[in-house]
Amino acid sequence: ASAGDNILADTSGGSFTITLPASPTTGALVSVADSAGTFNLYPLTIARNGNTIMFLAEDMYVSTNGASFGLVYNGSTWRVI
Repeated sequence: ASAGDNILADTSGGSFTITLPASPTTGALVSVADSAGTFNLYPLTIARNGNTIMFLAEDMYVSTNGASFGLVYNGSTWRVI
């Protein structure tokens, strides 16, 4: 993913990974939506790419059907909004 991306993630064909930018600037935003309503069957992985997500050094797994969310970089971690 790149800063400013609005991603319609369709996992109906199987799970896959979206990788966040490695060197984001403060305020960088990536938005993701479950376009097929299949995250419960085929979860989406958000790879942190060397940064933290919500201060955790682990990738994010999304398995909530119909989920829609944004990730914004605050200068030290990606925050879920």
